Amino acid sequence: MCQPRDEDERAAAYARLFCPTLLRAVLRWLGRLGVPLCHRGDVAGQVWLNAWESWPRFDPKRGKPERWLNAITVHVASRYHERAQRRREELVDLMEVLDPAPDAAAVMECDNVRTSTIDAVNELDPELRLVLVAHDLNGVSMAKIAEDAGLPLSTL
Repeated sequence: MCQPRDEDERAAAYARLFCPTLLRAVLRWLGRLGVPLCHRGDVAGQVWLNAWESWPRFDPKRGKPERWLNAITVHVASRYHERAQRRREELVDLMEVLDPAPDAAAVMECDNVRTSTIDAVNELDPELRLVLVAHDLNGVSMAKIAEDAGLPLSTL
């Protein structure tokens, strides 16, 4: 069991440890240990969590609480750097959004195909052209066209 003197030492160490000065000191230590500014708050939170969890094992006779906290900070920072080396995050450039409107070359090609198709349809025999236009463009069934033309369906 702890003696009253040990409890007083632990209370004094607790008061020294969890003060605003050491909160800022942990952030400075992390900066010196190479933790980027954008991650320092998260890593400092891990330092304080580790300190809180291991506080029951702290022995004030073994050293100052600041040194104990510094050792925890060094350990957490080294784990941070170790995990950062194994990180497999693939960064990609921003994707270029394609313009939905066709460019000039696509418009010209589409017009060329359209004109060629109209010319080819106009060159057909008028009876065959009637079948093609009725079925493919107007959606009339082949059975209806055969009936109107008076031809067998297999011929069409």
